[in-house]
Amino acid sequence: MLEILRKKFESNPEKSIIVFKEKCSECGHESTLDVTRTSSGFGVRGGNLCKSYNDKYIVMCAACIEANPKIAGNA
Repeated sequence: MLEILRKKFESNPEKSIIVFKEKCSECGHESTLDVTRTSSGFGVRGGNLCKSYNDKYIVMCAACIEANPKIAGNA
């Protein structure tokens, strides 16, 4: 997952925030995640990005994470 984010920022050096607009993998609702670089890596606001089986990513919205933190690895 970190490699995907690094590549996104490297290909867009002028951006301080990368925005992901995807459907939540759990509920299917449209989700918007804001990803910023931090001194220790990356910060994600609005949900969660998870690595999928094919070296891509999936998005989980904040409501699904709050309802079941274990599915996002937050518990």
